[in-house]
Amino acid sequence: MELVPLFSGSSGNSTLIRTDNANILIDAGRNCKWLTDALCRVGTDPSDIDAIFVTHSHNDHVSALDVFIRKYPTRLYATYDTFRAIQRYFKKPHELTPDIVIKPREETEVVPGLKVTAVSTPHDAAGSVCYKVKSDRKQCMVMTDVGYITDEIMGFARGVDAILVESNYDRRMLVYGDYPEDLKVRIAGDGGHMSNDDCARMVKYLIDNGTRKIILGHLSENNNTPDKAQKTVCDYLKSFELKSGSDYELRVANRYEPTKGYIF
Repeated sequence: MELVPLFSGSSGNSTLIRTDNANILIDAGRNCKWLTDALCRVGTDPSDIDAIFVTHSHNDHVSALDVFIRKYPTRLYATYDTFRAIQRYFKKPHELTPDIVIKPREETEVVPGLKVTAVSTPHDAAGSVCYKVKSDRKQCMVMTDVGYITDEIMGFARGVDAILVESNYDRRMLVYGDYPEDLKVRIAGDGGHMSNDDCARMVKYLIDNGTRKIILGHLSENNNTPDKAQKTVCDYLKSFELKSGSDYELRVANRYEPTKGYIF
């Protein structure tokens, strides 16, 4: 199994998960050209995508969908509330793309041996979920757009081999930045995003429960930097004598282009 962020950030998100017999996308942000170019750069033909799983209806996760699935028909999976919300992005019918409604905690088999399960996430979009993908004895997860970590999410994430986890904002940059106060409250609230500090605590929990390959993702363009996100997490882990390279591997997903993925 391979976990490959194609691009990740508040301006657009899509993650490729590859196995020997399947290619799936988690989200399809930015636009179709950007998405197809990213797929080609990592050696996957866009026509070989077996399914797209949508986490929620915000534009940075779905803006490529309408054009992409008309050019490359594939199965589209989302919760009922997400399907209702994303209809406004669809300008033409998708006759060749079946819309498959999923429910949190129900397992979906994409191809034999490859199963995807969703869990609900606290975020300001109805039907928002994150996904865990399992193949044989390997499993990975994409966990972004999470206002706070619930006990259910913690249990769901326990023991995954690799994860892309949200590290959206640096607290000081958000507080002293130029965003209007209501937007700052929304970002830091229970329906918003995870800070670098929140992410660090979650990564420690993941490492304690067997995860070794971690990618920080969905960084804010205005309230974070890759260096700040990585330093916050690594400094926190260092306080528990956890060392990069031996106890864990950590990368930061690029906002604009594919990031070197993990094979596990």
